[in-house]
Amino acid sequence: MKKKAGLLFSALLLMVTLVVPYRASAAIVFYDVGVSYWAYPQIISMSEVGLIKGYSDNSFKPKKAVTREEFAALITRAFYLDLPEEGTTPTFADVAKSRWSYSDIEASKDFLTGYYPPSGKAFFDPTASATREDVAVALVKTLGYQPDDLQDDSVLDRFYDGDKVSPNMQTYVALAVENKLVTGYEDGTFRPNQGVTRAEAAALLYRVIKGAAGDSQQGLALNVSVPETTQTPTFYITGDVTKGAKVFINNKEVQVTQGQFREGFRLNEEGTYTYTISARLAGGKTENVTKTVKYEKGAPTLTVNGVPETTDKKTITVTWTVKDSNDPSPVVYVNGEKQYSSSGSTTVSLNDGDNEITVIAENSAGKSAKVVKHVVFQGNGPTLNVMNVPESTDKDTLNVTWTVQDKNDSSPKVYLNGQQLYGTSTTVSLREGANTLSFKAVNSLGKTTEVTKTVVLNGAAPTLTVDPLPATTNKNSVRVSWTVQDKNDTSPKVYVNGEQAYGSSATVSLQPGLNKITVRAVNKQGKSTEKTAEITFSNSGPALVIQSVPSTTDKKTVTVSWTVSDSNDNYPKVYVNDQQVYGSSATITLTPGSNTIKFRAVNSAGATTEDSRTIVFEPTGPKLVLGYAPETTTSQTITLTWTVTDDNDSAPKVYVNDQLINYSTSLNVTLNPGANTFKIVASNNLGKTTEVTHTVTYTPASQ
Repeated sequence: MKKKAGLLFSALLLMVTLVVPYRASAAIVFYDVGVSYWAYPQIISMSEVGLIKGYSDNSFKPKKAVTREEFAALITRAFYLDLPEEGTTPTFADVAKSRWSYSDIEASKDFLTGYYPPSGKAFFDPTASATREDVAVALVKTLGYQPDDLQDDSVLDRFYDGDKVSPNMQTYVALAVENKLVTGYEDGTFRPNQGVTRAEAAALLYRVIKGAAGDSQQGLALNVSVPETTQTPTFYITGDVTKGAKVFINNKEVQVTQGQFREGFRLNEEGTYTYTISARLAGGKTENVTKTVKYEKGAPTLTVNGVPETTDKKTITVTWTVKDSNDPSPVVYVNGEKQYSSSGSTTVSLNDGDNEITVIAENSAGKSAKVVKHVVFQGNGPTLNVMNVPESTDKDTLNVTWTVQDKNDSSPKVYLNGQQLYGTSTTVSLREGANTLSFKAVNSLGKTTEVTKTVVLNGAAPTLTVDPLPATTNKNSVRVSWTVQDKNDTSPKVYVNGEQAYGSSATVSLQPGLNKITVRAVNKQGKSTEKTAEITFSNSGPALVIQSVPSTTDKKTVTVSWTVSDSNDNYPKVYVNDQQVYGSSATITLTPGSNTIKFRAVNSAGATTEDSRTIVFEPTGPKLVLGYAPETTTSQTITLTWTVTDDNDSAPKVYVNDQLINYSTSLNVTLNPGANTFKIVASNNLGKTTEVTHTVTYTPASQ
């Protein structure tokens, strides 16, 4: 249990009696604190009430720094803070239960806080000096000042080093300065990180206790609002109190924000409950208010929906909402039948006429709520809607669709001309003329709906389209193509010149002259469409092209070539000088003078194309070249040599001095002294000659 040292108010009143102007006959005297010492009255006063003690050598050591754990002990004793319960786990890693200051540090941890690193356990650093900003924050918190109590946000600006106050402590230090709990130094500094001495601690406590004693004379206002009765197990106690005061309800402290508090309570059993609300100021002033609350459980709140006055549906869904602050799951009955606790609706079957529906909700306390509703059921036949039925059509089949709905039958039966149908569509075969379609829908209650439709079938002939044909052609056949469609026949028959054709085209052979082509399409109902076209076949001869032929030549033979083509014959015949030739060239033997070459191409239809060329053959003599022969010689015999060629004669004859030389290109001759003349003549088979004369002078050698 927490140990209480007594009411703070009583302690403060006792201290006020001691904090009077200094008396020379003080019982406590420290040899190192003289009467003229600046903090002498505060030190003596705090020592007499036992908050600060001296040392065994009768010294006070006023300039010695106060540690953090020593200051925790001072504010715990001065403000009667609650000591920790037995078995409480230590808050700080560096303050064990065995340490002398453990209880004081735990009691004051909300006022003189420790250090909380991002990771790891919190620590207090008990032997470190208590700084001026530590002390200022602790005093402000113990006296119950709130951050919004600060009137002057710039109060720290009066100090040269006001910006040195830790950012998270600035508001609390400002409150301490504003409320004169702490002051600065004559040089205009605050020195937030400077350690507090024992003399300064005595002066600070003296000032705070004196100020708190003065505050204890101020009024304490407490206003409380509590319901006198409640039917719900949860209710709230609310109110407002003088700022800085703590509020307790039945000795349990509740949260106060900006002087406002609101605390919720939950009751289990019916009866009258008493609550004592206490407000306490830091100086010890207390105000108490006692309130009573009577708890009486009420009936559930029941709301029923989904019940119309009239309906044409055989079943309806009844829904409800039920609330009870004392029972999370009241029992619901619909027409005497218990419903599942997790359900909020049920389906009710109706009878023809008036139906009464009673819904009762009963909670665990036996209190109930009842709602009665009436609904009149008037059933009708199915709703039948027949679609896609035109008044007339040229198709012999018709796809009919329908929708059928019935509020009391999910699957009404549908009949067409007395035959039951399934699904939502069917294909109907039509006859030429008027066709009557009678539809009937029947629900499970035997109620029917009928719809009658009439459609007239006017069958049409196929749609035939023949691709255009040329007016004339030089080909002996033509390709005729077409497209044919019929709404009642997927494959109408097609006839070309009376002969059935397959696919979408046919080849028609043509006769020279005008040809008539008739295409006729016939459907399975015997209706036909016919298209006629005319085309003239102009039978012309092959296309004959003669390659270049020279007008003159000195050669006995010439090779002529040509190209020939015919749109109706892949292999037209070709004649050269009335003699049939094959391939695309021929060699012609010429006679001296003018030669006419006649060409004629004939196709399989007998059409002919003729052409001719004239070439003049002017033969020349052989080419005769005399080999080496001296003009003079001392030898009696020499050898004459020669070469002879002729384009028109492979073996021209050679004569030396009119002597025919056979099969040789040289001749040994005997010379006579003096000039010897040799005439060499070459003659071809066309009678053309070439002559070469050479003279050799023979001078015998002297003997």
